[in-house]
Parts: sequence; C-alpha cells; structure tokens
Amino acid sequence: MTKLRFNGLLSLILITGLPTALACSPIKVRGVYFERDSSAVPASQVSRLANWMIDLRQRYPNHQAFYVSASTEPGEQAPNRLGMDRARNIARVLQENLQIAPAKIELPERSYVEAPVSAYLKQREKSQGVRVDLGFLPACPHECSCQLGDPLYKPKAPTQ
Repeated sequence: MTKLRFNGLLSLILITGLPTALACSPIKVRGVYFERDSSAVPASQVSRLANWMIDLRQRYPNHQAFYVSASTEPGEQAPNRLGMDRARNIARVLQENLQIAPAKIELPERSYVEAPVSAYLKQREKSQGVRVDLGFLPACPHECSCQLGDPLYKPKAPTQ
C-alpha cells in the first residue's frame, strides 16, 4: 500500500512538473464581406482575395486547406440557405478565379447565425457589410506564432 501511494505521488509530481505546451495555430483568416441578404461575392472582395492569395503563395508555396465558414447576421432572410450559398460562392471564386484545387477547399456542413454584436462593432462594420470568414492552413513547414520566442526558430524569408 505504501509503495502504491509513493508511485502515485511520484507520478503526480512528474506530471505537474513537466512544462506545458501552449496551443499554436498557423491558420490565417480573412473576412469576405457581403451585402446584407446577398450571397454574391462583390468584385471588391474578389480583388481583396486575389491580393491575399498573391501574398499567401509567396509566403507558403504549399497550402494544405482553405476553410470557408457559412454565416449570416440576425434578421437576414433565409439564413441557413443564405449562409451556405455564401460559402459555396466563396469556394467558386477560389476555384474559378484563383485556381485553388477543389480538394483543398473545406465547406461547412451547415450555416449559422452570428451572435448580435455591440452597437460599436455594428457601426464599425456597417460600412464593410456582412462578414464571412475564410481560413487558410499552410502545409508544413510553416512558421507558427508560438515559435517566435524560440531562439532556435529561424523564419523563412518570403521569396521574391
């Protein structure tokens, strides 16, 4: 019994004494803005995505996946259909205009309605429209924000 207690205590000390790892995500996120109650990707947003894609291709020659969200704001018409239409239209722009392979684009299974935002945020975003997030996951190797304090980490300079 004493040996069992000692082993349990030793295990507890070892577990609590180990350094903990912090979560790190290399995902880059860009907002795609839509007119209220519309699923058409505005030309200005296609241009923004094209410029972002140029930067991503320079920094990350290999990309693993693009994650498209499907969201609407409170009060928009037919929110489930509208959110999924927005996601599909972003995917179409990625494939047809920006030459991203369909296998690298992850669409959601369903849409969701964003939680109401504060009056300050609503006023700030009013000029931009309804935001839908597009996430980009680079393939390895890539930098990660948790590596920035590591003296052994040497970031790769973007190629010109």
